Amino acid sequence: MIHLFHGDNEFEKRAALAALVGDMEVVRRDGEELTAAEVCEVVMGQSLFTLEQAVVITDASQNVALWRELPELLSDTAITVVLLEAKLDKRTKTYKWLQNHAEVREYAHFTERQKPQLSAWCVERATVHGAVLTAAQATTLIDRLGFDQSRLDLVLQQLALAGELNDELINALVPLAPAESAFELFAAMMDGDQGKVRAIIAYLEAESGDDGAYQTLGLLVSQSVQLNALVLSGGDTGAVARDFAAHPYALRKVAPYAARTTPAQLAVINSALAQADEHMKTTRVSPWLLVEAALIDVTRIDR
Repeated sequence: MIHLFHGDNEFEKRAALAALVGDMEVVRRDGEELTAAEVCEVVMGQSLFTLEQAVVITDASQNVALWRELPELLSDTAITVVLLEAKLDKRTKTYKWLQNHAEVREYAHFTERQKPQLSAWCVERATVHGAVLTAAQATTLIDRLGFDQSRLDLVLQQLALAGELNDELINALVPLAPAESAFELFAAMMDGDQGKVRAIIAYLEAESGDDGAYQTLGLLVSQSVQLNALVLSGGDTGAVARDFAAHPYALRKVAPYAARTTPAQLAVINSALAQADEHMKTTRVSPWLLVEAALIDVTRIDR
């Protein structure tokens, strides 16, 4: 039996492979290095001795010559052959042949729309590792680590080893991603929360040093550009996404602030960030102090 597991979700592919092969003896080959003769040898050679073996070939589609010949090479196989592919051209004759002669499964990463399902998966995996994770904590991990289940599972294992899983532990072991940190800072600025602005900056300064200030200001300016575009377009996220090549998810996070921001308030925000940028380039003042001063100025806007 031939199986084709493809897609960018390595965690789910590995899980599917483990479930399929069970206790079989597994022979692994790198498809990029294989020749047609070697495929015949490994497939036919194994079948002479036992059917309780599985041959796993990784990334054969990257070997154009071999991929073209696979239908002929595998048409009479009597053993389990598993093809693992990260990227696959579905227009090839071999892929179309496999659709008719193999079990084909695609494993893709979860998407933003599937975030609730991924959150539930994180809670379940935490239980497997002997820890208790809340849905809110799972969402925090996803926001900081992304949608890669392999990465999430590894972190869940590490958190479980540390004992009781709590928010303090997550904050210590899984710091905010730069973009997420910058958005929290942007949100605190727009909400007029001076205490939160100072707390986030203190955290970021301790984590990333002066270099982090330049990156954070760049991310804040990027969000400010999106804010300007949304305000001036009347909240047309579709037009802004198209004209600025902005990610819809990022725009959705900024949109609530755009709905309650006036052009006059925009001018204050733009001026404060531009001034911080100019002073970073022309003075020796602490860059984090400049970022903080700019954001505190914005928090004083009449709302």
